[in-house]
Amino acid sequence: MRSKRLSNIFQVCFWILIVVLQMVMAINFLDFKVAIMFAGLNTILGMIAFYLNSLLIFPRFFEKRHFVLYLILNLLLLGLLSHVFFNVDILIFQNFTIQPWPERTPERTSDRHIFVYFRIFFMLMFVTFISLIFSLIRKVQVQDVNARQLSKEKSDTEIQLLKAQINPHFIFNSMNNIYSLAYSKSEQTPEAILKLSEMMRYIYYDCNRDEVPLGAELEYIRNYIAFQQMKSPHKQDILLEVEGIDESYRIAPMLFIPFVENSFKYSKIEDVKKAKVEIRLSTKLGVLSFNITNTYPDNGKVSGSGMGIENVRNRLDLTYPRKSSLEIKDENNLFEVNMKINKS
Repeated sequence: MRSKRLSNIFQVCFWILIVVLQMVMAINFLDFKVAIMFAGLNTILGMIAFYLNSLLIFPRFFEKRHFVLYLILNLLLLGLLSHVFFNVDILIFQNFTIQPWPERTPERTSDRHIFVYFRIFFMLMFVTFISLIFSLIRKVQVQDVNARQLSKEKSDTEIQLLKAQINPHFIFNSMNNIYSLAYSKSEQTPEAILKLSEMMRYIYYDCNRDEVPLGAELEYIRNYIAFQQMKSPHKQDILLEVEGIDESYRIAPMLFIPFVENSFKYSKIEDVKKAKVEIRLSTKLGVLSFNITNTYPDNGKVSGSGMGIENVRNRLDLTYPRKSSLEIKDENNLFEVNMKINKS
């Protein structure tokens, strides 16, 4: 939109300049009113040359690399328009000159005819050259817009594919959890199925949007924690700390859950009583901070790799370029993830 506005401003200014230059020249040998008509006709011829080149000859020949044909057609067009003006000048404007050429001998008349013809020819050549520059700039701008559009469409497609990778991953883990509860004939199985239903509703309905309220994402994490607690006979050491949270803060959906899943999985918190998972979430001055820490056994697998982690990295790069950070630390059987998103 901005480039189109600048293009229109350029064209208006350019044609005003052409009219002024023609008037300055014509006022020396024509009456003022006739000079206006003279400048107007010159400008109309210039516009014909400019826009025929820009809208017809340039896209059909220059853009298709038919440079010789492009040059020939422009020369023919300039010659035709120069001939038109030449005849108009002979029939009309010669009769209105304030200072007629002295002694209209055949030689003098011939000299003037040559001068008139080449003056308009070179004026039209200048206009056509400007038209060529204008068309080249516009072509570059269109290519830039198209490239940005293609990049956006590619990014949107990649984000949708990355979202699609999350859902089967989550369903697979959740069904395993319910299977474990059902196999042990736990009384919590119906509640677990209800929690899963709430989470599935969030995934398949809310997560189809580009952004969701942070409160909805937080509620999903609470349901997930409650769902996980049902799997263990002992109370799991799980901390969810929410500080100064703005629940209306909007983010891309399902950014946190891969890390939450991994923390429960690799900490073996269901079986190891000393295991712990700590989740901290805050929003301050437009910056969202997410921190999750989990222990893991000496012989346990580190949770810093896998499809879920790479998925989140890619989504952050695509959704919040240069406005997000993701740091992962692994020290002394303690795995930590720090994510920040700046939307200010």
